[in-house]
Amino acid sequence: MGIRIGIDLGTTFSAAAMMDKRKGVPVIIPNSEGERITPSVIQFQSGRTIVGSEAKEAYEAGESGCTSSFKRSMGDDSAYCTIGGQSYTPVHLSAIMLRHIKDEVEMVTGEKVDEAVITVPAYFYHRERSATLDAARLAGLNVKQLINEPTAAALAYSVDHWRENARIMVYDLGGGTFDVTLIEMKSGGRVESIRTTGDHTLGGKDWDARLAGLIESKAEAEAGLSVREYPSLHNAAMRAAESVKKQLSSRNTAAVRLSSEDFGKYSTEVTIDEFNNATLDLIKRTTTLCEQLLSELSLSWSGITDILLVGGSTRMRQVSSFLKERSGHSPLMHVNPDEAVALGAAISVWSPPPEYNEGVAGAISRDKPPKSAGKVGQEQKLQSALSVVSSDVCAHAMGVIAVSADGSRYINKTIVPDNSRIPVKCAESFHYYTSEGGSNELEIYMLQGEKPPLESEVIGKYTVSGITHDPKNNPAVVSIQYSYDRSGLVHVQVRRQGRDVDLPVKEETVPKDMSKFGNPPEKVKVTGQPQRLNVVMAVDVSGSMNGYPLKEAKKAMCHFVDKLRQYPNNPQAGVVAVSDRSIVVMKLGSDMNKCKAAINSIEEEMAGVLNGADPFEDIRRLLRNTDGKRWGIVLADGRWDDQVKAVRRARMCHEEGIDIVGIGFGTADEKFLHDISSGEIESMFVSQDKLVESFGKIAREIGSAAPKKTGRFDAVTAVSTWRATDESGGGSPLTGSVHSSR
Repeated sequence: MGIRIGIDLGTTFSAAAMMDKRKGVPVIIPNSEGERITPSVIQFQSGRTIVGSEAKEAYEAGESGCTSSFKRSMGDDSAYCTIGGQSYTPVHLSAIMLRHIKDEVEMVTGEKVDEAVITVPAYFYHRERSATLDAARLAGLNVKQLINEPTAAALAYSVDHWRENARIMVYDLGGGTFDVTLIEMKSGGRVESIRTTGDHTLGGKDWDARLAGLIESKAEAEAGLSVREYPSLHNAAMRAAESVKKQLSSRNTAAVRLSSEDFGKYSTEVTIDEFNNATLDLIKRTTTLCEQLLSELSLSWSGITDILLVGGSTRMRQVSSFLKERSGHSPLMHVNPDEAVALGAAISVWSPPPEYNEGVAGAISRDKPPKSAGKVGQEQKLQSALSVVSSDVCAHAMGVIAVSADGSRYINKTIVPDNSRIPVKCAESFHYYTSEGGSNELEIYMLQGEKPPLESEVIGKYTVSGITHDPKNNPAVVSIQYSYDRSGLVHVQVRRQGRDVDLPVKEETVPKDMSKFGNPPEKVKVTGQPQRLNVVMAVDVSGSMNGYPLKEAKKAMCHFVDKLRQYPNNPQAGVVAVSDRSIVVMKLGSDMNKCKAAINSIEEEMAGVLNGADPFEDIRRLLRNTDGKRWGIVLADGRWDDQVKAVRRARMCHEEGIDIVGIGFGTADEKFLHDISSGEIESMFVSQDKLVESFGKIAREIGSAAPKKTGRFDAVTAVSTWRATDESGGGSPLTGSVHSSR
């Protein structure tokens, strides 16, 4: 039997670790040279590929055939470098690096590597994560999952420094990327990522580039050497920059020595003040992201207990001093920033796989922490790292290119919010107009991020087929489900709502020219009419509704009627009041002003004081001979006298294709509400001041839920519909192609 390892595939250095199960701690696996980390540098020579320290020495000496920093270009399919007539993509180079790590581990341990967890920056998009897995497969690695680097570092730190309720900001500045993540230590050895943000194009290499520019400026001012005249000066300055940066981590002045056949030799000095001034905007970019994360959680710097530094670039003195100045905290130096990520990955490789979180669009819990996380426990050492359980979040929202409410532009409609706990599945329904004799194929463009379509990451195009034309049910209601797996990779499934079979989905190449999504959408010729909506609202008017409860109920019902005005095909509404008897206040009709007047005419106890009756016979009678979608909305604030009888009558409505949704508050029976509801829209138990919001939600969902004759619905695939009535600022139902991608 082989071993399981964690791998930190870094921009500057890489490392591998495994669990010492006897001691219950993760340990770094040194390479064959005895070094605990391996430079992520490759040199190609004729018939030989060199990886690690020797390649790094060759690079610093200016030898040919060297390449590094390829992690920063992960996800780019184009050639990163061409050496000896051979082109290499970042995936090819990363595969060489991973193969080298695997071979070194097997050589040192004498064991075969069976499984690995590989770390990635938290802010990596799907494209970069997918490319990392491609590289691992080329390297012959069986990957259990990818794990975010800050989460892995927090796992490693927690083993020796466990403090229940500690809230830790993980500041991860690597060679090529920057992430900041808020972590909480919970009871039972749980390490939970709460929120993350970052910049996958900001890292230590940017500080190196600023240093190189500073050195070049000095060379021109002091010795008249310019890059224009001596192109090799730039490469020499870049090679010297890393050494200068390391010197300035402990000294106030660093010596610079450059040499080249072009310009000979040149020496100078760089001071810590010159370095700090040249890179001040870079360090400010990181702290701005830190403060953005805190702001999104309604926290201040005082709301965190610690700052954990991860990544070799955090050795720069400006990092600690800047963070201490902003936060008042002295950052923790308990872990080796070069090793913590690999150690955490080694812990993760033994963790059981988490279960999917499932929900509707915009309803995924982001576990926003309270302003007070509770008393922080005393620091202790856990008995075993294997007892630690971690959970992660997605850094990027997933959305679909859709049409705005007024049809004037394309927008990015979020389906999975950013920082949802992963793995997660989330879905939303859209209207899609079909035509007789047409292909009725649906184009989906999936986006990552929350910016407008042309500014977001387009991660795939899909064509959905098999959407049959039904004149009586046009537009068709199509449910798009997006999911993040435990590695942060994204997936898409499409179903016709009310059916449990996936529609055929074909992945296609994303067009290079996406400019059409910057122009107004084309008008769609609609064949057939959408189903008519028929809704009866029944409200409890018993004595317990006196005063404020009935006032809020009438307000919510009028709000709902205003929403109905925006639906097509003249929707109809009726009103029933119920307590000791059921009274039809208004028969079904399309005059919404008359409907609101009827609602406002309702008085307390107009049908009696107690709850001896139910409204379901009147609901059935009012809706029995109507075409289209038929709904009954029942609002109650207490227990009804004969709930068994009421449930039986509600189910008779279900059998006739009339869907019921129950809303309750006060002393209402939640189980009763569930039993009377048909399930297309789940029953709700809310506070009085949430009634308007609840009716608003029903208005959004009721227009798309597919009518059912019997049974309850599958909460995984039946989801809310995004409509023009969406108070969160969303748009109207799609009138043509739904657009998204992977």
